Amino acid sequence: MEIGQDLPIVSVCVVSDPTKLPPNYTLIDKTLEKSDDADLWKDRLWGRRVMRYLCVRRQIPTSTEDVLVDATLINERDEPPPGFTVVENTHDSGEKATKKKLICLRWMVPTMTSDAITELIFINQRQRRAPVGYTMVGDINNLSLCYKMGRIPTPDQGSANQENTGLSYSMTPSGAPGLSYGPTPPGGPVGMGAHTRTPGGDSHQPSAMPPPQQHVTPLSGIQWKMNPRYGLMMELQNLTIPEIRGKTLEEIERQYAYTFEVERSVSKANIS
Repeated sequence: MEIGQDLPIVSVCVVSDPTKLPPNYTLIDKTLEKSDDADLWKDRLWGRRVMRYLCVRRQIPTSTEDVLVDATLINERDEPPPGFTVVENTHDSGEKATKKKLICLRWMVPTMTSDAITELIFINQRQRRAPVGYTMVGDINNLSLCYKMGRIPTPDQGSANQENTGLSYSMTPSGAPGLSYGPTPPGGPVGMGAHTRTPGGDSHQPSAMPPPQQHVTPLSGIQWKMNPRYGLMMELQNLTIPEIRGKTLEEIERQYAYTFEVERSVSKANIS
């Protein structure tokens, strides 16, 4: 495993041109078996080829920098699950990122989790099972997306692993040969990262694409705390519930027996 390979993913994006990666992003252009192109579009029509490649960026996060903790795929017309954002447009051209399926990602600040996704890979759809140590997400354009979880290192634990070199490396837990994430683009090494947008946002124009930025949600950096009014619910756990003994039919009839003698005597008095 190369330096930085086990660092958490802090950003994800899709590009239409493999040579136009954002700085420090790693291109996923091959399946784990290196037998298939990991193009998420694979346009088979005549004319200009349409390409879409997933890119990731890894680093040791700060206490307020989100890390990737979950991923899922949904149909194009479905709403993303609560807490997930959609990789909707390509980073380099602002075009539609994927077709028929949408990549949804969930982010969390490191103070709320000790584990994060460190690897996103594609395998041949015919395999039908994720490699050992990976979790299957779903299928997109005849490829199966999988991820691997890992511990989030602290800054002092991984100061030497701050950057991903972008070289070829093994992606299998057993150390079997993995895939190379493509050539180094002009202007800098291939790295790791992400740019996501929620559905319905303004589209980016190709002529004014912003530089890659960290994914920030409205809840980023907010400490989780239970509402004080729910504290009484925790105290209810110490209550002793008395044992309720069941009764037989004979005991119930004897306990609740009623002769109606008073009603009968009043009725007879009124008649006489």
